[in-house]
Amino acid sequence: MRRSTALACLAAICVADYVIQRRPPRWILVGFFDHPAHVATAMLIHPKGKAAYLAGSLLPDIDHIPVALRPVKPSLDDARPASHCLLAVAPVAAFNRSAAAGMLAHFARDAAVGTGVPLLWPATRRSLRMPYPVYLAGCLLLARRATLTDGL
Repeated sequence: MRRSTALACLAAICVADYVIQRRPPRWILVGFFDHPAHVATAMLIHPKGKAAYLAGSLLPDIDHIPVALRPVKPSLDDARPASHCLLAVAPVAAFNRSAAAGMLAHFARDAAVGTGVPLLWPATRRSLRMPYPVYLAGCLLLARRATLTDGL
């Protein structure tokens, strides 16, 4: 991955998280910031990810479509739905392992922002969380790794 691409990924993540946390847009507009940050996170995790992998990094948020049609919208403090659990990854993995890996990249970001991820649903509704500084440090390390391995 080129240094400029890694920096663009980090910028997308930082801008998205700044806006979402400090200048929260209406619920329906959050995706305009969060979705590029999901793709950027996925690119940092696997710089040579194919289209299915990057699409998979957005797949868990497919549940936003029916929610957008409801009269009452969720808040950013609401728990994430079942599409954000390991059980949702299994059928995707049966058809496309790259897309399933992208879903796991999605969960890595969601574990650090918002209310966490109910990875073990239906066994437990408890959401797993990661401290945001750990996520950001991981992104920085992944960006550094990607620039060091460019051309190998």
